Amino acid sequence: MRSENRGLTTSPLNRPTAAPALSRRLWPFFGASAVTAIALLLALFVKTYLFVGNVALVFVAGIVLCATRWGLLPALFACALSTLALSFFVFPPIHDLAVEDPENVVAGMIFVGVAIFVGRLTAQARVDAMLADSRAKVTEELYAFARKLTSVDDRDELLRTAARQIASSVDVSTVLLLADQQVLAIRAAVPPLDDLEPNDFALADWTLKNDQGNASAGGGEPELKFSFLPLRSAGETVGVVGISRRGHPPQLSDDERRFVEAITDQVAVAVKRLKLADEVERARVTAETESLRSAMLSAISHDLKTPLASILGAATSLSSYNSYFEQQERDELVATIREEAERMSRFIANLLDITRVESGTLEVQSEATDIEEVVGAVVRRARRVLGSRRLQIRVAPDLPMLDLDGVLLEQTLFNLLDNAAKYAPQQSTIVVDARRVNDRIIIKVMDEGPGISPQERTRIFEKFYRSGQSGRQRAGTGLGLAICRGFVEAMGGRIIAGNRTDRRGAVFLIGFPLPKLATVRHPPDLEDD
Repeated sequence: MRSENRGLTTSPLNRPTAAPALSRRLWPFFGASAVTAIALLLALFVKTYLFVGNVALVFVAGIVLCATRWGLLPALFACALSTLALSFFVFPPIHDLAVEDPENVVAGMIFVGVAIFVGRLTAQARVDAMLADSRAKVTEELYAFARKLTSVDDRDELLRTAARQIASSVDVSTVLLLADQQVLAIRAAVPPLDDLEPNDFALADWTLKNDQGNASAGGGEPELKFSFLPLRSAGETVGVVGISRRGHPPQLSDDERRFVEAITDQVAVAVKRLKLADEVERARVTAETESLRSAMLSAISHDLKTPLASILGAATSLSSYNSYFEQQERDELVATIREEAERMSRFIANLLDITRVESGTLEVQSEATDIEEVVGAVVRRARRVLGSRRLQIRVAPDLPMLDLDGVLLEQTLFNLLDNAAKYAPQQSTIVVDARRVNDRIIIKVMDEGPGISPQERTRIFEKFYRSGQSGRQRAGTGLGLAICRGFVEAMGGRIIAGNRTDRRGAVFLIGFPLPKLATVRHPPDLEDD
């Protein structure tokens, strides 16, 4: 246990930060001399004017003050000066170091013993208080560092933070190396360092493989610049930390070593945490990929099998039994082939479109677009899909041109009409309504089907989601509405789904902001009819 600080300045780790100047080293002794002189003057005053014979306690108080302020050695120096002052100025004969009275000799000896004992206890209490304060600062620093680590999600930034913390707290050069499949690589260094010397790298590798710090890699003692400590977490060594002071392995004090080991333990835990988080994220992505792959395989195997079987059946019939069919029957088989081929083409197009949306490769070619022209093109495409369902078009005549991708908007409206045809009964009416509402263009697609249940409204735009409503006429891949949302949002719009309020059926609303010159009022929320 340390009993004094020998007048040296200390860091929070109780390590001398620099060799003090000679005057700074001697200053506590000058201070002890001054305190002793003041104690002497006070003792003479008490003896002369208050007629108190035993004034040794005045000097004891001065010695305690010196021990509290400067430590043990200045206190012992004050004790020696106080003994001389008592002999020369207090004990008779005055102004003579000789003490004739045996009682004063015994008193002087007791004074010296008590002064040394009290001074030592006081100095030790001072050292203990300084040590406790130092450790409290270290604990606070480690706590702040731990909180900082919890807020860092990037591994490289975490390692840079740890390297800076060790370097600034212990006054060393720091390098952090992580192991990737048992191969070390520098990930952070303060000051920056590109590579280690071969001997240092060999020692770092030895430290990693043997899970021991501050040891040579074997053989003789090569010229080294760093000493290394392992980064351990949950029984696994994830890397090593190297420290150097002025180009040589540092001799760390116990407090410094404990501090560095505490930081390395925290860093190892944080690195392990980020590694586990990466593994969890990879597992999640893998699970989503497998789910998407399964859904796509299901869509391809189930939804494409039906039109393909129809095409093959009709083509085989025409090829093998053409002479047995009347012209009307042959025309029906050809129509079946064409219809099912178009249906399969739409399935494949949907798969390609959702891939573009999900991968971020969708390119929006914005240009001035007339909504009425787009709606007209969609109507012509959708005639065959709608069958006997009636289509009612309501497009306001004063709609301004919008800066949109006409191709994406046409595909979006076609998908909505195709979706309506899957649920709306034959002979029902599907409405396409486009008009200006305040500072937005609102396009509505309404049908007279079973509508959308509250549970489905939150999932209806998900990939491969298929409604469980009754009255389903034909199958789909579950991609059409997901593609609609991707296309609309890519063009800067918004799409929502709900139910009609005037009758049974679903309504899909697409909203696009007007050009700034056409804006007249603040935009309202999209609402159902």
